[in-house]
Amino acid sequence: MARQERPVDPTAGPVQALAYELRKLRAEAGNPTYRQLARTAGYGATTLSEAAGGTRLPTLEVLLAYVGACGGDPDDWRRRWHETAERARPAEPVRQVVGERDGDPEGGGGAGAEGGGAGTEGGGAGTEGPELPAVAPSGVRRPGNGPPRLRWVVPVVAVAAAAIVTIVTVVDLPDDGPAAPRTARCPSVPDGAAFTGVTYGGGAYVRDGAARDESVLTTIPPDCTVGFTGFCVGEKVYDNTGGMPDVRWFKVAGGGVVSSAVVHGNPPRDLRASDCRNGRPTTTGLELSVVTGAGRSGIVTLRATGRDLYVAGFATSVGDPGASGERTWRQVRLVDVRDSTAGASVRLDALPGPSARGPVVLVAAACLGGDSPTGLVRARQVRPEDPRGAVPVTLDQRQQAEAAGSACRYPSRG
Repeated sequence: MARQERPVDPTAGPVQALAYELRKLRAEAGNPTYRQLARTAGYGATTLSEAAGGTRLPTLEVLLAYVGACGGDPDDWRRRWHETAERARPAEPVRQVVGERDGDPEGGGGAGAEGGGAGTEGGGAGTEGPELPAVAPSGVRRPGNGPPRLRWVVPVVAVAAAAIVTIVTVVDLPDDGPAAPRTARCPSVPDGAAFTGVTYGGGAYVRDGAARDESVLTTIPPDCTVGFTGFCVGEKVYDNTGGMPDVRWFKVAGGGVVSSAVVHGNPPRDLRASDCRNGRPTTTGLELSVVTGAGRSGIVTLRATGRDLYVAGFATSVGDPGASGERTWRQVRLVDVRDSTAGASVRLDALPGPSARGPVVLVAAACLGGDSPTGLVRARQVRPEDPRGAVPVTLDQRQQAEAAGSACRYPSRG
């Protein structure tokens, strides 16, 4: 049984106030355990519990992963983090912890049993990050999903006058099954690659299949341009930039896949998903329903459902879809589908007025992540004066592509 978290006084300082709000967000999400959050957050349970511990400011990447797993607004929390960092301005500690990307960089987790931490959940979480060049590490076995955790202690001695200052840096290396082969340099881009992407954050694990519990074949350092031969659909992972969900796994030449969540770059729009080990099917049978709000004119809720629906995007446009000329599509929201049976919903607070000169087209699109429409689109048309009369409408091929592109667009950071 997980231990209770120590109370945090939100009046004690900006870091404590942020931690208090993070705990509140987690409670509003149904109070999932940190191990449950680790399965989708991209970091292990220990790091997530420390983010809400109030003892130090988490990195922006950790905070956004925590928020994304709890269904929070990444833009709002990004602003909160910057405000807290500005107010806190912590002094540099003598003892620094480097490479604390708990859970593998593409999503992880591999969190171990909860309850072993100092008064918080998640003490047995395995921390992962891309492996670093070897300098005679020593292996230490810990609870969790994986290989010995490697801890390096590197003393750096600086002599000034008669004093000797020793700085100890602790680096935690991957904890994820049998020891994986290491890649100290960026791989070369193969001829005939279907597309390329750049690894970021802590780098990337190349896995045997499209899930975070698959074996690690090798690691790729950050800031590497990697050539991919295709992609498949697999386990949902939240990216560390904006906390957005993504189910794409990019195929590496020579074997293995890398989660899209740790790669900047997208496959061409005309490239379709193919099969891979532990892959999942793409969405089929998408449906869109429009529900009007009671008592307020122009308030509607859009609801998308479909088999194997992972991420849904919504967009609107004004004007008769049969009219010639270009249309302007406006994204309403990109939504994580946490329960495939319930689908995803988004509320549209106000429709354009009748002066917009035309009906309003409401669109739902099946997405695989940000900027990754599947091409599956459903549209309904309503008149602002009577939103209850929503009727299905058919978009031509160009309109479908533009609508899906807008609906699945990666939200702007602002």
